Amino acid sequence: MASEKNERLVNLTIALLATKKYLTKAQIFKLVEGYDGSSEAADRMFERDKEELRALGIDIEMKSIDALFDDEIGYRISPDRYRFDLGELSAEEVSILVLAAEAWKESALKDIARSTSIRLESLGINADFSEIHLAPTVASVPENISEILESIESNKIVEFDYINQDDNSEKKRVAPLGLYSQKAKWYLFALDTTKDQQRSYRLDRIDGAIRKTQKSFEKPDVSLPSIHFPTVETLLKIRRDHALSILEGAEIISEDDEWITCRVNFESENVAISQVLFFSPNIQALQPISVVSGVTKALSELIKIHAN
Repeated sequence: MASEKNERLVNLTIALLATKKYLTKAQIFKLVEGYDGSSEAADRMFERDKEELRALGIDIEMKSIDALFDDEIGYRISPDRYRFDLGELSAEEVSILVLAAEAWKESALKDIARSTSIRLESLGINADFSEIHLAPTVASVPENISEILESIESNKIVEFDYINQDDNSEKKRVAPLGLYSQKAKWYLFALDTTKDQQRSYRLDRIDGAIRKTQKSFEKPDVSLPSIHFPTVETLLKIRRDHALSILEGAEIISEDDEWITCRVNFESENVAISQVLFFSPNIQALQPISVVSGVTKALSELIKIHAN
């Protein structure tokens, strides 16, 4: 019985992920095996399944799909919101999860996805699995992670070139203390020997090879940080159903039928400006003035380029 229920939940999740439009209960009951018996029994089973998926962190969106009546509700799962919060993971834990996720995706779910796609198409509903991660997504492992792990284990001072927040290259000389992943990014936690301060360095910003020196250091007991970079707090207005990746980590201030006003922390002004430009015109920067000015300047330069 438990296996039938689990299979039904997986099929329901994939059906709601794959659809490009909101599905009614009647369509869901035709698509997903297991909703048998009377309509009342199927309704109760569906409500329990929704609650179980929500408890797992899977957000099911609901929307009235009839312009005249509010009682015709549609359901879907946005691929942008489909993720699991795994918290902070060690390198070994992430490696195991990556392998498990790939095995899961390539075996059981492969057949389920194909079956669900056929069922959706048979009902005249376009299905798109191209951008759906059928397995939980965790931070991808950078190419230089083995060098980082080796430097941490060796207790040797290392040097490397680092692209800072202003996109300039700096030479760093550090005592590597630990490695962690946060928000799909990998970080080296280390003591900057020049400034005698603990810092976090994004692995994808390390330019070139890690150069190990012969100078040893005694590794202290450390706790990996939860906040590792100074951030730029911005006030944004985002059009509904747009820039969902930004909205996900935002603090909602107010909202109306079209716009959501929220507060978001970015790694730097450059990152904030680039994100606003990327999602323009469906996003507006309100504060700070430096970000607003940067966006305005970039758009003005773009207009000049197209005007010539």
